[in-house]
Formats: sequence, structure tokens, C-alpha cells
Amino acid sequence: MDYVKIRKYYVQVKDFLLGNANREFLTFLIFLLISSAFWLLQALNETYEVEISVPLNQVNVPKNVVITSELPEELKVVVRDKGTVLSRYLYGVEVPPVDVDYNTYDTGLPSGHVLVDMSTIQKRVQSQFLASTQIVSIKPDTLEYFFNRGASKRVPVKYIGVVSSEPEYYIKSVTFSPDSVDIFAPPTVLDTITAAYVVTSNYTELSSAHHSTEELRNVRGGKFIPDAVEMNVEVDMFTEKTVEVPIVGTNFPGNKILRTFPSKAKVVFRVGMSRFKDISEDDFVISIPYDEVLSNKSKKLKLNLQSYPQDVTNIRILPQEVDYLLEQLQDDVES
Repeated sequence: MDYVKIRKYYVQVKDFLLGNANREFLTFLIFLLISSAFWLLQALNETYEVEISVPLNQVNVPKNVVITSELPEELKVVVRDKGTVLSRYLYGVEVPPVDVDYNTYDTGLPSGHVLVDMSTIQKRVQSQFLASTQIVSIKPDTLEYFFNRGASKRVPVKYIGVVSSEPEYYIKSVTFSPDSVDIFAPPTVLDTITAAYVVTSNYTELSSAHHSTEELRNVRGGKFIPDAVEMNVEVDMFTEKTVEVPIVGTNFPGNKILRTFPSKAKVVFRVGMSRFKDISEDDFVISIPYDEVLSNKSKKLKLNLQSYPQDVTNIRILPQEVDYLLEQLQDDVES
């Protein structure tokens, strides 16, 4: 049954393609395929330049050595050859990696800077290609790395970007985990490093906590371990609070006291929701020195805060001025 169906479909397709209406189209299609094949063969026989990625490996690095500025993972090699050869590189077998042997450049020093011989690298790259292939250029044109055998120090992580919140919020804290990292580098580089800086990225108009992984800015000749940290930004919402704070006189003689009307002033301020219950009137001081009273030319005294918590903002004192009375105490009369 299946054989009958297949034969039926075969006859239908054959009759369609060989019918008078489609015979010219089929002939055109055959000639188009033949001409395309000839064009492709001619095109592949032309000479072109293409860029090939050649993997680069560093080998035989001792366990006690830290490569603080590593080589690139690959070389960008521009080569010239016929299209038939280049297609092999592009679509055939991958080009084998080129190895940079650490032992070749090991000077025995505790740390140092190595410039890799590019003529040797070019010869090794050339050996990966056919003899007819010409190397036009290799990028990067300079290969270098730094190494050391343990010279390091611990430095704090710092941020130099912008972190801001929406108007009704404020940035409570910006912390990093870990808050300090180790840097391995030659002594001449270590002496210049005082901090590990996060790669600049700005976070604005935050209204909730932000957590992200941030890379550390590269230092030529140095390597941070770890090379990334967790950044945690805590955001809090502002709220308004009012407390009543006593008005006190300071540095008054023993026989004089200051009376103000009213005796307390309201202090209105903005504070984060997380700190709302922690702030009380005991955290504020409104005091008026004795010499300020003596030099006052007005009937009222102006109120100023002498002490207040650092995390409160938009502070207002109500009232700003008060009536006052300087009261003289009677001396005790000896009998």
C-alpha cells in the first residue's frame, strides 16, 4: 500500500517537472546551478585576506607563581591566500592554539615583567597554516605579562561612581563584600596601590535596595584576588517626626537661672523609617549660653541646636524665638 502511494507521488512530480509548461523552467534551473558552481570555483581561486582567531595559551606556570597581568586569550591574525585555502580555516578544522612557555622567560626573580618575543610567536602561528598562506598582521602586536611569587598586600574596596535615590528616599549605606581584597604585583607596583576601585557604574533614582556583582578596575602589572565584589546599596524612605526638647541655659552663675516661655521647643525633622523609633528628644540639645543672654539686644532669644543626630535632615525649630526671663536667686542669709 505504501509502495503504491510513493510511486503515485513520484509519477505526479515527474509529470509536473517534465510537463510542457515546466520544462523550460527546469532547463533554466539546471543551467543556473551549473553557472553558480563555475562562479564559486572561480571565486575560490582568487586571493583574499581574512582575519583568523588563533587561541593563545600560557603553559608550565609553576604553582607558586601568580600571573598578575595575563596574556590575551587569542590572537587576531590577518592572512592572505586563495579562497579555497581560507575557507578551510574559516569553516574546517579549528586552528590549534599557540603556547607561550613560562619556562622560556623564567629569570628566577621573585617578580617581574616579561615581553614575549613576537618573532617566535609569528613563526609558531605560521606553522599552524599551509605553506602558501601569508601572515599580513598579528594583533596585539605586543605580548607582555607580569608575575610574582607571593608579593601582595590587602587594600580596601572603594567606589567612585554615583549612587542616588528618588526624592522621598535616601541612601542609607553602600557596602562591599568583601570590603577589602588582596593585590599581587611586583613591589614597584604594590607601592603605588592604596585601594581597589570598582569599575565606574552609576545607579540613580533608587527606591529599593540594590545588589550587584561589580568588577574591580584592572591595574597594569597587578592582579586582585578576588577580582569582583558584591555591592550592596541599602535604601530607606524618609518620614517626618516631631519631638519636644527642653531649652536649657549653660555657663550661668550659681545665683542666676534662665526661664524661657515656652520652656520646650518642638524640633521637626526628616529621618529614615528604619531609624524612626530610635531617635528621641534626648538626641537633641537646645542650649543658650550665659554670655549670649548678656549680649542679646532683643526681647526674645533665638534658638539653635547645639547637638543632633547625623542621620536626620530638614531640621526645623518651632518656635524659632522665645520670650525669656533672667531670674536672680536670693542668697541664703546666715543667722
